[in-house]
Amino acid sequence: MKMKDMSKEVKTKIYQLLDNIEDEAVLNQLMEEVTFYSTKKDITDELTPAQLQELDQAIEEADKKETIPWNDFKKEMNEWRKK
Repeated sequence: MKMKDMSKEVKTKIYQLLDNIEDEAVLNQLMEEVTFYSTKKDITDELTPAQLQELDQAIEEADKKETIPWNDFKKEMNEWRKK
């Protein structure tokens, strides 16, 4: 079987699977993944140097377990949404 035929067969199977998904949250998640793989672009490519530095700092803090409890985070997010 040629690579082009195999690719078409795989796409057909993916289309069939997608057609059976009704959960919008799942579809949105899949859309994000497909967009990533179809563009081969990393989200960090669009960040400024300052944003990249903040991201590195956040990763370091998480690695050092310098985080807030999940319930505190949820509380802060709920308060932020009310603003």
